[in-house]
Amino acid sequence: MCGIAGIYLGDGAGQIDAGLLERMTQSMHHRGPNGSGTWNAGRFGLGHRRLSILDLTDAGAQPMSGLGETVWVSFNGEIYNWRKVRAELQAKGHTFNSECDTEILAAGWREWGEDLPSKLHGMFAFAIVDLQRKSLFLVRDRLGIKPLYWAEVGDDLLFASEIRALLEDPRLVPSPNPERVDAYLTLGYVPGEETFFKGIEKLRPGHSMLLEDGRRNIRRWYDPSQIEPLDLDYGEAKKQLEELLLASIEEHLMSDVPLGCFLSGGVDSSGLVAYLTQKLGQKVQTFTVGYPEDRSELGHAAQVAELFGTEHHALELTHGDFFLGVDRQLEHAEEPLLESAAVALLELSTFASSRATVLLSGEGADEAFAGYPLYERNLKLDQLRRIFFPLQNSGVRALARKVLPGERMAKYLDWMAQPTAARHQGNSCDVTPAVRRMLYGPGGDDGSWIRDHFAQLFAKTEGQDLVARMQAADLETWLVDDLLLKADKMTMAASIELRVPFLDHRLVEFGLALPRSHKLRGSTGKFILKDLLSDCVPKDLLFRTKQGFPVPISQWFREGLYNRVERLLTDERTTARGYLAPGYVQNALERHKSGKEDLGRRLFSLVVLELWHRRWVEGESNPAAALGE
Repeated sequence: MCGIAGIYLGDGAGQIDAGLLERMTQSMHHRGPNGSGTWNAGRFGLGHRRLSILDLTDAGAQPMSGLGETVWVSFNGEIYNWRKVRAELQAKGHTFNSECDTEILAAGWREWGEDLPSKLHGMFAFAIVDLQRKSLFLVRDRLGIKPLYWAEVGDDLLFASEIRALLEDPRLVPSPNPERVDAYLTLGYVPGEETFFKGIEKLRPGHSMLLEDGRRNIRRWYDPSQIEPLDLDYGEAKKQLEELLLASIEEHLMSDVPLGCFLSGGVDSSGLVAYLTQKLGQKVQTFTVGYPEDRSELGHAAQVAELFGTEHHALELTHGDFFLGVDRQLEHAEEPLLESAAVALLELSTFASSRATVLLSGEGADEAFAGYPLYERNLKLDQLRRIFFPLQNSGVRALARKVLPGERMAKYLDWMAQPTAARHQGNSCDVTPAVRRMLYGPGGDDGSWIRDHFAQLFAKTEGQDLVARMQAADLETWLVDDLLLKADKMTMAASIELRVPFLDHRLVEFGLALPRSHKLRGSTGKFILKDLLSDCVPKDLLFRTKQGFPVPISQWFREGLYNRVERLLTDERTTARGYLAPGYVQNALERHKSGKEDLGRRLFSLVVLELWHRRWVEGESNPAAALGE
């Protein structure tokens, strides 16, 4: 796993700023502490930081050249079928000098051009410069496991694995993107092409960008929403799922360095450990994190570790550790991210880094196999809205809110007004029209961008099963711009390569295509996966309430962290930003502290937003630590 960076000069008469290219590359040292390199020629410049995973020799150094140094590559990720692709290229006359997956990209580009990504199985973001064609080709993997950012600066284009690298160019001044503030407060992350930084964009999953002949062409080469449904009986589906899952996990073991597994004690990580130990005969290191206020996850993880004989390591964090960890999370997430678990993941990754360089995670199984409770809840809400149809009237809802006050009830009353296809805005949506009016007051953002964005996603899947439509929407939003951003940034901050076997694209396609009844039965999501894993994992672990790496944020914001949170959110500098209606914050603090409502998530979103401004716009190095006790 690595970091890539580069410059493309729009004016071919210019010259690459070698100093800028070097600074961009060095800013991502944590992504690749084992090596660094830059290369430039004419209007092209490439940079690379290397975390050595395969072929630890200098033969794997990058930027890497091929085809007589006419093609140059900077690559981040892993290509799990690289040996098969190399054999196909060798049959066409290409020769290779290393045991590194990067080397197939130059030959693959010359052989297949823009169709190269569809030949690859894995997680990747890479840049290819072709000096003969005078072109730059950028690409991101199917599901967006690896990040790739870009920005236009004058006539030039900059790209990198992290935003910090782009900001090394003094022409890019960090400032918030005002059109995405509501997106962050609504969802806890920023979906789509734009980032929270004005002028900086993301290459979307399954997309490529070609710069050639003075033109920039972005195209989508993979779209998981267009999967044809499968007509499989349950027994055959379960058999195929086992084959696909086992093949994916085995493929993800490719490594020349120590490997381990994150273990929360939940379905997905427990299933990974079970397959690794029982079916593949691996000796596994496992890593988990917990808190003194809630040790249940530590206990569940220890139970799984003992059952499968892993070498288990546990980390325990206090509320003080957490608050200071927010500074590190902000530093590496770069965009504001409402993920309290990201702080824990960063601390756990640092803790694990002395023992393993590659770690496996269960990320993605919920999207692939409909594991989120919200899917089943939305189906129930569709039934209830037909019964309580008067709530579809805005006046009736306004009256009901007077009887049933609070943001949670306002959200559910709004949800009752719309069917799932209009209601569902991802697994993390926390702001509906009524809540939005509380937040912003009259004349504030009406949420039209978020509404339109999800409407476009659902329009693509018109006619498909409703649960599959929700899964597809979450794959393009919540998964890539929240969960995978968190997973990549927090692990790479500790120079850890994270692998996600449940996000093998063939496994995801299979999950999307399955009949609803195979995935969702009653209130149980991921049914077929849990049923499959029940052969080796105790059912009390598989069918308990989903948690992940939970953080007792609501309790902390009432007790140990309340004073610091109140001081930050009522500070004159914070209120002067003008994002929220006057009086909203003080009211939210009081309602949360009194126990009238659980507004821990809302308050944390505001904490992260303010600390983001102080770190990335105003340049404070540790704004959370500066608050003291």
